[in-house]
Amino acid sequence: MQETESIDEYILQHIDPESDYLKSLYRDTHVKLLRPRMASGHLQGRLLKMFVEMIQPRQILEIGTYSGYSALCLAEGLPEGGMLHTFEINDEQEDFTRPWLEKSPFADKIRFYIGDALELVP
Repeated sequence: MQETESIDEYILQHIDPESDYLKSLYRDTHVKLLRPRMASGHLQGRLLKMFVEMIQPRQILEIGTYSGYSALCLAEGLPEGGMLHTFEINDEQEDFTRPWLEKSPFADKIRFYIGDALELVP
């Protein structure tokens, strides 16, 4: 590793490449949404997937879906029969986020809810 190379750059060189689908979502998030920096991105997304693969949960609860990038990464790591329940309180996000989740390869592992998780979960 060269002295000028950051740890992020090193990690990015040694993890799975970002899928075309996630790359498109990340770009669309930056083009169309007000706060694109809230999207997880490639490095955080691979880390989330790795945690899910290591822990092997059957259910995941995500509070704050935003554009859905992290949701897709979490769902990607889930085992067969696993389910991600992701909640977004901002109903203005639904028109952007729902199609990305529903058209993804992991749509069968994702339940997307709009509203306050504290009211919807119980």
